[in-house]
Amino acid sequence: MARLAQTTGLTDVQQEILSTVRDFVNKEIIPHAQALEHGDTYPADIVAGMKEMGLFGLMIPEEYGGLGESLLTYALVVEEIARGWMSVSGVINTHFIVAYMLRQHGTDAQKQHYLPKMAEGEIRGSFSMSEPDLGSDVAAIKTRAKREGDDYVIDGSKMWLTNGGSSNLIALLAKTDEGAEKAHQNLTAFLIDKPEGFGEVAPGLRIPGKIDKMGYKGVDTTEAVFEGFKVGADKVLGEAPGKGFAYMMDGIEVGRVNVAARACGIAIRAFELAVEYAQQRTTFGKKIADHQAISFKLAEMATKVESAHLMMTNAAKLKDSGERNDVAAGMAKLVASEYCAEVTQESFRIHGGYGYSKEYEIERLMREAPFLLIGEGTSEIQKTIISRGLLRDYKI
Repeated sequence: MARLAQTTGLTDVQQEILSTVRDFVNKEIIPHAQALEHGDTYPADIVAGMKEMGLFGLMIPEEYGGLGESLLTYALVVEEIARGWMSVSGVINTHFIVAYMLRQHGTDAQKQHYLPKMAEGEIRGSFSMSEPDLGSDVAAIKTRAKREGDDYVIDGSKMWLTNGGSSNLIALLAKTDEGAEKAHQNLTAFLIDKPEGFGEVAPGLRIPGKIDKMGYKGVDTTEAVFEGFKVGADKVLGEAPGKGFAYMMDGIEVGRVNVAARACGIAIRAFELAVEYAQQRTTFGKKIADHQAISFKLAEMATKVESAHLMMTNAAKLKDSGERNDVAAGMAKLVASEYCAEVTQESFRIHGGYGYSKEYEIERLMREAPFLLIGEGTSEIQKTIISRGLLRDYKI
């Protein structure tokens, strides 16, 4: 094994895609990430480059103008991009959750309308499930969509929309009156078209300014406030009211593989920085990599990187095969995010005082890694999903 996080059995097409993305990351992302991140600047040129490479259509079927690639290919691309700068991977994550939900559950008319433009990056998606008082209790959603003739009128506030300002399509989960006893069966997914930007972007829809975050900068994270916003009944995903929870959870499984891939990318970069610095820094007459205290750290970091990568690719392959992957995706997200935080911190320690300086890349990674512990469900939520799946499969 020459390098960490290598994936066996890839096709020539997959290898070519990954090679192209890796070169793009090394030349166009890593050299500019520090300045863009510290300025909280949207990476417009990088996004344009990803459009040109066709990455916005990576998983969209060829019949709609996409590349028709697998979730495994997408996850490996995300891993490479996050290695350069996690925020750039965030630009395409929610886009692909929405595209995947449309591909799997949209009507023919919805697919024909949205997917070709999403493949080109002309339409970019964001994902709206969380609310200010919601947390992980999705069934307790308060945002309500009331049926009025051929329209729905939506009222409520949504929170933590990645690409909330820069997107022009929101996949929104709201409560509808389906008469079901179980709360989650009264939730419906809507496709909300909107202009890009902030403020009152459409009658009844306001996107406040960007939320200022500890890390994950550059990409815009926003709220969305609906006040009497009207949307046609044909904008219900799949034209299936009450199915929104199931559709969103299907999309979230893709999102969890994505977050695991992002965590792998950051951990790989943190290791690269640590192993390079350890061979340059000298103390007590020798490179610090030659001190057992440091060499053991590197060994543990590398093992965690490799473990997380293998679990992430396994979860992606399961989803591609059509098998249920909620447990595998939960395990991958749990392990990858926790190991990412640990590897990044060890890299920070190896850098010593320099790691605390904004001139060094590891300082940025230290602020980005914690997001992955909570994004697409906290570690505790993953443990709940995993344990339920285990008790389901090992029921006596």
